[in-house]
Amino acid sequence: MNRFLYELLPYLYMSLGAIVMLTFPALMAQLAAGLLFLAGALVYALRSDHRRTDPERRRKPGFWPFWVYELLPFIWLAAAILLFRDGTNKTQMLLAVVLMTWSIYLLGRRTLHRHHKRA
Repeated sequence: MNRFLYELLPYLYMSLGAIVMLTFPALMAQLAAGLLFLAGALVYALRSDHRRTDPERRRKPGFWPFWVYELLPFIWLAAAILLFRDGTNKTQMLLAVVLMTWSIYLLGRRTLHRHHKRA
């Protein structure tokens, strides 16, 4: 049970942060939700980087610095959540759906070579 909770924690942090972002309009609640979402994203990124199984020589150097690259899907996801929250027209909602879809796609691509390492 402990391992299950351990693996679930970053998703719980991000989910709780997203729920608070969507439901509480107060500035302090939004800041706390953003920090909670960021904490979950950082924990996920650290675990994901530690679990990479692709050889380092095959990794292409990218345009973004390492931490920006690792957090980019979560930045897109947070932007989509904020657009959903303030969605007043169809264009804004469509952009939110596109950003959410893109962030999920990026996270899915990254999971291809990031698994638990066998002892």
